[in-house]
Amino acid sequence: MESGQSPHRIDRRHLLGVITAALAAGVIPEAWLAEAAYGATPRWNRPFDKWVPITSPFGPRRDPITGETRQHNGTDYSYSGILGYPARSIAAGTVTSVSYNASGFGHHAIITHADGWRSIYAHLREAPVVRTGAQVAAGQHVGNVGSTGRSTGPHLHLEVIHPNGARVDPESVLAGAPLAGAPGQPPGILTKDGLMYLIWSTGGTGYLVTPNRVIGLRSMAHYNLFKRIINSNQAAAQPEVFNQLEIDQINAYLNGHVPA
Repeated sequence: MESGQSPHRIDRRHLLGVITAALAAGVIPEAWLAEAAYGATPRWNRPFDKWVPITSPFGPRRDPITGETRQHNGTDYSYSGILGYPARSIAAGTVTSVSYNASGFGHHAIITHADGWRSIYAHLREAPVVRTGAQVAAGQHVGNVGSTGRSTGPHLHLEVIHPNGARVDPESVLAGAPLAGAPGQPPGILTKDGLMYLIWSTGGTGYLVTPNRVIGLRSMAHYNLFKRIINSNQAAAQPEVFNQLEIDQINAYLNGHVPA
């Protein structure tokens, strides 16, 4: 330790040497970097390419046709003039059903996503523009908003089904998700001499990638901690220092553990 340093703090330049020594020499496999970049990309997006108000949320409600209190298994989105507006897939997946039910969903499509999640797009104006078996991208046009089936006016009824078969509140999945087709905001990627990659997305997901492993970052604070390390070559005259907690967190990540 250099003279004048506190026993509980370490010079950033010294720490960089420690980190470089801790990382195995070699090239990070491209597949690892691709995995992290994919993971840092927001998985879900909203069902429209602009903000559309929620007119009836998930949960118990008074049925607009019978007046009885019933469970509403999805979320309804609408506004004056929405008839015919494109509804879009909330995530990439495979179209597993395209159908019509006069007493229920009317024209509708079901898309199965990764890990068995499913989404339903109901009361479309006409048959969906996608076909059963088609692979769809996140934000892809599924069909146009309508009022077919058991409906009192133009709206999109969106349902989200957990892999265990339970209907869940779509907004619990879509909260904070970008609009469909948002050009958005690819993951930000920082690198330190090709030995360390740091990835973070606006969706709030981050990864540290080294030649040894890919590990998810717990928080933005931990992302900022490694960002300080990576940007160290831009340091001012006074070197930045890390306290003992930060050192412990850094070492935990480098050893493959996510600190608390």
